[in-house]
Amino acid sequence: MNQPDAPESISLFISLSCISVMALLFGRKTSATKINSINYARGLVVALYLVSWMFSVIAAMLVQTNNYNTLSCELSILSCIALYAMSKVIIYLFLMEKVYVVTAVGVTRSNFFLYKLNFAFMTPYIAVVCLMVIYRNSEVEDSGKCVIGLKKQGALPLILYDIVMSSWLTFLFIRPLMSSTSLLQGPSKGKLRDVARRTLMGSVIALITSSANIFTLVYFDGRERGLICLASCTVDVTLNAITIHWVTSRGSSRPNQSTQRTTAERRHTRDPRHFTHGTTSDKQVAPLESHISVTVESYVEEYHQLHFGSSSSSPHHSSPHYY
Repeated sequence: MNQPDAPESISLFISLSCISVMALLFGRKTSATKINSINYARGLVVALYLVSWMFSVIAAMLVQTNNYNTLSCELSILSCIALYAMSKVIIYLFLMEKVYVVTAVGVTRSNFFLYKLNFAFMTPYIAVVCLMVIYRNSEVEDSGKCVIGLKKQGALPLILYDIVMSSWLTFLFIRPLMSSTSLLQGPSKGKLRDVARRTLMGSVIALITSSANIFTLVYFDGRERGLICLASCTVDVTLNAITIHWVTSRGSSRPNQSTQRTTAERRHTRDPRHFTHGTTSDKQVAPLESHISVTVESYVEEYHQLHFGSSSSSPHHSSPHYY
């Protein structure tokens, strides 16, 4: 009976650790949250957690059966391609949704040209995934070690597409938040700028980790030991999920005071006497109270409710639709 070597033990430890981390993040994000309160953007975050957790579970199973097993070796590279591609698609859709939230006012997704354009930009990813499947490598050496990876024809298009798509979506999201002519002005602008900075940092971190992982595959020319490849892909997917969790979380050192201030501001905005004495720029945008709320979406959604919902009687304003 073969005894597990050091790489196998380390890979299994990494997979089990990532399973625990993803379970913790999922619990923190969905704590005390009702299913019917999860909208599209928040559903994408939850889906990313589930895909990352699933990747870690499958990697933990394959790591223990990787040696002297042709089927396990083949499943290792196929699961890496499928779940990795799925996690990247979810991240792209999440960034697209954030772009839609901060740029579209009173326009549905089906009528928003930029949203449809970004969706069209995702279609080449189908060809990238096909190249990954075609130029994959999986074989069991005479020593019994499983060797998997992507050849340059499959890895380089993935790197280029990821860099271009992530940079493009991040630019579209940050541009209106950092612009002085944006509709999102007032006291809430500082909060939104913080969100923009966090999103930029998160995108850079995710891009660096993913690029480093793919460059490793290119360096080994598709002949990396299966255990190491599974471990690196698991860490990559988990770090991407942690980054999204950080981007969509609010750091609040004094939650009680924040909650009291939020409640007071909402009572203030509901009082019709304050609408006659205040201006639009005086209105605060308070974050929605939800453990699973996506920060920028919460700010902008309430911004729209305050600035457009309060003027619903006016024929010149229409409330944005969130589906």
